[in-house]
Amino acid sequence: MPPRRPPTARAPRKPEGPPPVPNRVSLLGARTVGPGGFAAGFSLGFPLLSARAAVGVLPRVDALVGVDSLYGMMTELRVGGRWMVLDGGPRWSLGLVVEGGHAFFLRPASVEDKGARYLSGRRNWNVQPGIVGNLQLRGPRAARLFFDARYHLSFDTEPIQRTPLGGLPPSVVTGSAFPLRVGAEMPLSEKTSYSLTLGGDVRTRPEDADFMPVFSVGIVTGL
Repeated sequence: MPPRRPPTARAPRKPEGPPPVPNRVSLLGARTVGPGGFAAGFSLGFPLLSARAAVGVLPRVDALVGVDSLYGMMTELRVGGRWMVLDGGPRWSLGLVVEGGHAFFLRPASVEDKGARYLSGRRNWNVQPGIVGNLQLRGPRAARLFFDARYHLSFDTEPIQRTPLGGLPPSVVTGSAFPLRVGAEMPLSEKTSYSLTLGGDVRTRPEDADFMPVFSVGIVTGL
């Protein structure tokens, strides 16, 4: 019989590190940051670039501040709040959000034709209440899907009479639109994610496009 080979020594296994900490920092869905928490984000796309911040004031309530800009042609300062109405644990949540803001335009409405107002859908004052939600896929670094559906009520304080012999326009004209967004926050670390947003605005004002597509990419981080 051939001689038996001595058993080969097995290399010692490397100790496994701790599992990665799940990323729970959300700025685009319904999950709030918690009392004293803070999240901030920046996105770049069409038609707007945006910056947002959320500060936790209650376990299920965040205060929101932000700015939207049509690359300088329109800039809107915004404030609002987010309330997580239903908390499905780490997997899902559903909430209400409202934001209001004042927009500043580079050009007056009287000389604008399919410019900042047409592209952004914003007017001098804007209020956007809506419903937001998110679904966390399985895994500590899995993507977090979100949706955002709102009603946009605008107040135009410099309306233009576009009908000949129509007389003077009223001092304030209101308008309606329906912004719809879906997307994902994809974690890079425990506190930071990059985001992808797709959607569009369904508009009812006759001087606006019936539908304006929207897309953006960005980053979200928390402290």
